Amino acid sequence: MKTRVSAAALAALCLVSAAAPARAQSVFGASFLGEHRFTGSARHRALGLSAYAVRDSAYAVVANDAALADITSVTFSLFESFSSSGVRSGSATADINRFQLPTVMIGVPLKKGFAVGVGYRERFEGRGEFSYPLAVEGGSSGVERYRHRASLFAAPLTAAWKAAPWASVAASFNLERGSIVDVSTVLFRNELFGDVESRRDRSYAGVSWSGSVLLDPHSRLSLGAGWNSAIDYDVSESFSYTNDALDSSAAWDFRLPASWGAGAAAGITERWWLSSYYWRREAPDPAGYRQLSGSIGAERLVSFGVERRRAAAGGFFARVPLRAGYYENRWHLEYPAGRPVRSRFFTLGSGFNLPGGPGAIDFSLEFGRIGSIGDNGVDERVFRFSMSMSASETWSRRRSER
Repeated sequence: MKTRVSAAALAALCLVSAAAPARAQSVFGASFLGEHRFTGSARHRALGLSAYAVRDSAYAVVANDAALADITSVTFSLFESFSSSGVRSGSATADINRFQLPTVMIGVPLKKGFAVGVGYRERFEGRGEFSYPLAVEGGSSGVERYRHRASLFAAPLTAAWKAAPWASVAASFNLERGSIVDVSTVLFRNELFGDVESRRDRSYAGVSWSGSVLLDPHSRLSLGAGWNSAIDYDVSESFSYTNDALDSSAAWDFRLPASWGAGAAAGITERWWLSSYYWRREAPDPAGYRQLSGSIGAERLVSFGVERRRAAAGGFFARVPLRAGYYENRWHLEYPAGRPVRSRFFTLGSGFNLPGGPGAIDFSLEFGRIGSIGDNGVDERVFRFSMSMSASETWSRRRSER
């Protein structure tokens, strides 16, 4: 009985808790805009999301859009992440495996120090499937299955300019789109009862702006700062049931507040660098999620990283970069009210340059936990593997083609 109650509580939590993206989503993020998916390559993740002030000219997928000004040839970049986790609530457990939709960006230098980029970035992502026993009056029993799918993304148009040898700036216009689908199905074992299903579909549409700056006041010191405007989502919602006489629809607005962040990277030596980043977004009004009133707070990220950069010469291990980091992300969600949901992760990673030309492949490993049994009554222990790839081509015809 205790196991059944715990499983039911876990599924109920998924139905009402926060949700939808960062980089592989949790049970805490089922139907609310919760954990943020921060931009950047696997190098950024290997440094614990702290690389906002780190220049990386090999990529068009960057943590700070201002770094795009460094590319010198047409650059295609892709970032993909895989997540495997185990969820616990009392004696109930569930295993979840997820792929996020890949982030894809193309950067084109129009002239030296000025480049534009276009592509696709995941903002929020969620996926969950749960089932638990269900008893109804009359002595019958069945199984209730819950399925959740969510994806919110931005299609950015970015311009980056190297205003001075030590300063780059960038601006981005983002088309925001996405959807969240929740389906609950009850399958009865008794033939006298018919199976029933309820479904909620939500679609989101909006636009946003962002700006960032990247400064190099010293050869071993970089500073970065960025701001993202508030996003006013137009939301369309529909409910459908086995008995279609109960179907309904609605339209409403949801505002995700503006956010800002700042970071620094400092070279202790030419090869050893430390990095840090802080990001914050104030609490949104839970319009459309009134069950969460009083349970939403400000979201913030604190992160740190250390990197041993590759040497230009030497043995194999000297030419392999080493990266490690740590981050803590306090979500908007408080569950129960007054008990923030936090994710804490340790990260590792490395990478190598592509042979024969500009480009790189990087990978990262993340080990951490979202929530806690003591504070939230449920937690998710997560392992993530991320990989990014970048390739470049000179924006001109080859000599043999002229």
